[in-house]
Amino acid sequence: MNYERFISGRANWIKGSALAEVMKRASQLQRQGIKLISLAAGDPGPNLIPRKVLAELAKEILENNPKSVMYTPTNGIPELREELAKFLEKYEKIKVSSDNIVVTVGGSEALDLLGRVLIEPGDVVISENPAYVNTLLAFEQLGASVEGVLVDEDGMRTDLLEEKIKELKAKKKKIKFIYTIPTGQNPMGVTMSEERRKELLEIASKYDLLIIEDTAYNFMKYEEKGIPSLKSLDREGRVLVAGTLSKVLGTGFRIGWIIAEGEILDKVLMEKQPIDFCAPTISQFIALEYLRRGYFEEYHSKALQGYKEKRDVMIEALEESLPNAKFTRPIAGMFVMLFLPEGADGMSFASELMEKYHVVVVPGKPFYTDESGKNAIRLNFSRPSKEEIAEGIKRLAELYKDKF
Repeated sequence: MNYERFISGRANWIKGSALAEVMKRASQLQRQGIKLISLAAGDPGPNLIPRKVLAELAKEILENNPKSVMYTPTNGIPELREELAKFLEKYEKIKVSSDNIVVTVGGSEALDLLGRVLIEPGDVVISENPAYVNTLLAFEQLGASVEGVLVDEDGMRTDLLEEKIKELKAKKKKIKFIYTIPTGQNPMGVTMSEERRKELLEIASKYDLLIIEDTAYNFMKYEEKGIPSLKSLDREGRVLVAGTLSKVLGTGFRIGWIIAEGEILDKVLMEKQPIDFCAPTISQFIALEYLRRGYFEEYHSKALQGYKEKRDVMIEALEESLPNAKFTRPIAGMFVMLFLPEGADGMSFASELMEKYHVVVVPGKPFYTDESGKNAIRLNFSRPSKEEIAEGIKRLAELYKDKF
């Protein structure tokens, strides 16, 4: 049967994720019995998450709390929202009422809901270039046109941002918001300087724009420089926050949040209710008790030390094996961006690396909003072991030297 005639016109905006394609091929090779080293994932290390503690919490909650298997309010259980408000004030210096927090199914739903409420077909979203590919796809699937602003080692280039805004306004384009991952940016791994954060807020105020701050990696900082979150600097209510505990509890728990107010908050709740009614109840109660009982303080510093050691292994391996290559040196997050020589095809390189050397990486091009980034490769250090990182970079360097 031909189903094409039943598909909506809006479905023509839907595109597949490059990340999904990479993981699909990796899964096929693994089913053939091929052992792969993956430097592609966006997960925290499973052995750096206190799974035994989480298991005990889950058992206790399921046995003793009948509410753990029931629906919750759409904005999340009140106790968790109150605990998140205290958590965000302590670690992010954000003073927010629990009434302005909506618990979501991970950070992905937080971004999707904000997009659904804000974007009309034809609107322009300004994003970092490169930026997280799945978020770009989510905005494009809602009919937005994404315009990128170059990222360097200090984050989004605010001088180029203002030029972009002037250019778009001259063309009578409707700019809806600016999207940024200012800390541990995915895929670059860079962190926006405090000076640029302040400039970004000034520009948003000057041109009357909103900012969506994606804080997915705010709790993965390895060199604390006291750089404040955008929301903590916001004095006009321009910053909407999409946050998550995925890098703390594990990506499978699917607990995130939105910080919003006014009509945007109201519409987010209305939009969310028919989609999923509420975030996973058992995950909400586990997150509540994890924060309430001080497990974050007890275990997270140990995890950060483990991630920092993995990051250092990757950087040292790259410096030793590819001393002339250009790559980022993150102070937060999970990723290093490696740049192949100019003119190189990162898509082809990543494919050959997986097929012949059995190392999985993600080509950088899909993260870019234009035709740049063809020679970029995203590497993850949080998920693999230190031994896998060293061996993976060794094999990558063999292919690099062979080709270039």
